[in-house]
Amino acid sequence: MNHVFLTVDLGFGDAGKGSVVDFLTRSYDAHTVVRYNGGAQAGHRVVAPGPQPAEHVFSQFGAGTLAGAATHLSRFMILEPLAMLAEEQHLRTLGVADAFAETTIDQQALVITPFARAINRLRELARGGDRHGSCGIGVGETVADALARPDLALRAGDLASPDRLYATLNALREINRAKLAELQPALSANAQAADELELLNDPDWADWLLDAYAEFAARARLVPSEHLHTILSRPGAVVFEGAQGVLLDEWRGFHPHTTWSTTTLQNADTLLAEASYGGQVSRIGITRAYSTRHGAGPLPSEDAALSQKLPDARNGMHPWQQNFRAGWLDLVLLRYAAEVVGRLD
Repeated sequence: MNHVFLTVDLGFGDAGKGSVVDFLTRSYDAHTVVRYNGGAQAGHRVVAPGPQPAEHVFSQFGAGTLAGAATHLSRFMILEPLAMLAEEQHLRTLGVADAFAETTIDQQALVITPFARAINRLRELARGGDRHGSCGIGVGETVADALARPDLALRAGDLASPDRLYATLNALREINRAKLAELQPALSANAQAADELELLNDPDWADWLLDAYAEFAARARLVPSEHLHTILSRPGAVVFEGAQGVLLDEWRGFHPHTTWSTTTLQNADTLLAEASYGGQVSRIGITRAYSTRHGAGPLPSEDAALSQKLPDARNGMHPWQQNFRAGWLDLVLLRYAAEVVGRLD
């Protein structure tokens, strides 16, 4: 029997998606975890059971990896190849021989470049005390560039085409360098901006970036979108792993403190429909017993004393997101998130 579990965070993120995906994978012997939104800014912590527990914070590989599940990154994923190579190296230290061998990546997934990441960070620095709460990975800049210039959108499949890759990267570099004009006045006295400016102005960027992308393309299994149908046709369970939270949704969140991704189950539903999936579906909403928010933006029930009493094991002060905050469980926001998502089981 085929059984798909759709998981979604009903808060501002950090609800415990990693542990839930790991639990579902182990409990139902799921053969694949599918990422259906978000990108490399995800941080889904898993502590695998055993006499010597293995711990990993999953960013781009599925959070069922330590439980033996394969990963599929759908076309809605926003990929960061350099970070994924580094993540795979950490998984090796935990006994995962080659996570790429068990991972497929949709050729249409957008790719975050170092140039988009640098501008993302510079834009956040230029906001001064009015930060939006960015993770500093470059997701927003990547999506914005793809919407403005779809002909220059870098996708996973392009990483295996060296000629197109160089031309596209060169154009994206110039597009992002041009954004400096509006940001530079607010950055003149900011020491944090130096590294990002150096990267954008590096004349030798192609020497190191093309080599890194070539390594990624050689190791990654890039597949057409139709491959998801093959995955879902296999008997057994599949877990769809969400990223961020419904209250950060690009359409239904509270702007400007939102992400450039659809964080409801809309993308997951679309993928199932495209694959003509007809098996069982369980829709699971995830929340902590209290509210949290990592970074800027409203947290109506925030309580400084509660933040001190409930420190998070892997969410602390971050150079871009900044503080991790806690508050009492906000039932009004929880009800809103559930209504936005629709049916939950």
